[in-house]
Formats: sequence, structure tokens, C-alpha cells
Amino acid sequence: MIKTIIYPALLIIFISAIFNCNTSQSKKLAENDAKTSDRPVHWTYNESANWAKLSPTYNLCGTGTSQSPIDIDKSVVKEGITWELNYKPTSLRIAHNEHMDEIIDNGHTIQVTVDEGSNFTYGKKTYQLKQFHFHTPSEHTINGKNMPMEIHMVHQSDDGSLAVIGILFKIGPKANENLSKIIKHLPDKRGERKHLKEERIDLKINMPANNYTYHYTGSLTTPPCNENVQWLILSEMVSLSADQFKTISSRIGPNNRPVQPLNTRKIQLNDLKATVVTQ
Repeated sequence: MIKTIIYPALLIIFISAIFNCNTSQSKKLAENDAKTSDRPVHWTYNESANWAKLSPTYNLCGTGTSQSPIDIDKSVVKEGITWELNYKPTSLRIAHNEHMDEIIDNGHTIQVTVDEGSNFTYGKKTYQLKQFHFHTPSEHTINGKNMPMEIHMVHQSDDGSLAVIGILFKIGPKANENLSKIIKHLPDKRGERKHLKEERIDLKINMPANNYTYHYTGSLTTPPCNENVQWLILSEMVSLSADQFKTISSRIGPNNRPVQPLNTRKIQLNDLKATVVTQ
């Protein structure tokens, strides 16, 4: 009589333990799957329309209302806002990476990480220049037209805010001196890094001493497409030779995200006052 009572009781306990164990394991697996899905995943420019579907981390790439790049209408009215630029020469730290983790995950590109000390100021906030990288063709368009190349000068403030100066390039008859130095030391393969302390490059990249910029608030142009990035696109273009363009674009291009809707945002034409140390 005792056995017939104990065995069913043990059976119930055993089944209950298995059920609880399976439930716990399923819960852990679900939690792990959720954590995994939140991690950044590999992406390509060919699938830019589907970046938001690759990971919850990339959600803003599809739902954001202040995304970059955009098309710039040259009829924008000038505003009375001034940005103070202070650039110094830098040694050459160059790398060819598929994904960068320093400031911006900018996809397939050539990136130059700069020495400390170059910055620009807007209002009471100062943004330190961290790196610049290349896009071919340009990501921003002017009156619906892409330029051959665009350089992004990426800055970050102490509170983590980002600001990017975009420099548009056109094909000209002469080689660009600063780009010649970079091209001479391009990495031979992806993942390779070089730091050439003796090779100095001028961070103004032939930037005019006084220039107007198209200013708007946008986003990173690569996943995770975070917003509230201050964008300054120089209104005056810089030249590079056809051979220089061919060399750079053959390494990285095409690596441009299509333009995004402007929505309710406004584009302002601001003044950029540059102080450039060249020695």
C-alpha cells in the first residue's frame, strides 16, 4: 500500500523536475537568442534598404526620421551662424577595415586616425577630430547629383555627441598633394594598419580658409544609424586627379548609402571660420 502511494508521488516529482528544467533551459535559450539578436551583425552596402531587418540594434536605419545622407538644394538661404575650425597637422595612421570600432562603424573604407589637438567649436561645445574616411561616390548629393568622392571628418565632443564635416570632391587636372601622401601608403590588404610618424598631412585637405557649409542634423550613414549627428557639408568642392580617384575607388567603392528623406528638417548655410596650422 505504501509503495503504490510513493511511486506515483516520485513520478510526479520527476516529471515536474523535467518540466521545470526544460522551461528554464528554454527561457535561457530565448534570453540568449535575444542577446544575440541585439548584437551588431555584418552588413553590406548592397543591402542598405534592409539594414533595419538585420538586427534590433539597427532599427533606426528603417524607422529614423532624421537620417543621413540627404540631397542638398543649393538654393538654401544663408544663416548667421559661425563654426570655428582649428586644425593642426597630423602624423599618418592609416588602415583599411571593413568595420571600424573607434568612433563610427563606417563599413568598407580607408580610414585615417589623426593625432589629438584638432577641433572645431560651435556655441559652447567643442568637437575633437578623431578620424576621417572616404566614400566613393559621395553620399550627399547636390541638386540630386553624386560627386565622385566624399571625405567625412568625424568629430566627437566630451559628452559623446558627434559632428561630421563632409568634403565633396570633383575631378580636376592636378593631383591633390595630401591625397598623394595617403595613396602612397595605402594598406596592401584589409585589416592592415600603418603609423608613419615622419609623414605629415595637412588636415585642411585644401580646405578654403573661409567657406560656407550646409548644416543640418542627421545620423550616422552606416548601422546603427544613430541620430542627432551634426552635419556640415562644405559648399565648395576640392579637386583630385582622375588617377587618384581611380586608385581610391578601386579599393573601397562603391560605399555610399542612398540619400534619405529630409522630412521636416531644415538645411542652413552657415559660415565656417578656419584656423589651420601648417608647420
